[in-house]
Amino acid sequence: MTDHFEMYDDPFKMLILLATFVADQQGLELDYENVPSYENDKFLLENGKFLYKKDQVEITWFQFLGRDIQSNKDLTRSEYNRMFVDCMASVYGVA
Repeated sequence: MTDHFEMYDDPFKMLILLATFVADQQGLELDYENVPSYENDKFLLENGKFLYKKDQVEITWFQFLGRDIQSNKDLTRSEYNRMFVDCMASVYGVA
């Protein structure tokens, strides 16, 4: 069994922001129950799952974005923020 750590406040907001960027890039409005799928060399986003490829950080949620959110790694707030900034930059080809 994989250990999971609860995520709080800032990492969750950063995940929503990333999902919003992805939806905007696809010309969609973010639907928390049906997060748009997206994949590049930095990360994978699909309904119920986010994977940061560089460090194999996997974040999951149940039914809609934000419900029972869990991560397979216990990162600091700063580490989560760096990870999401890296991902957001990659959506727009900045990184």
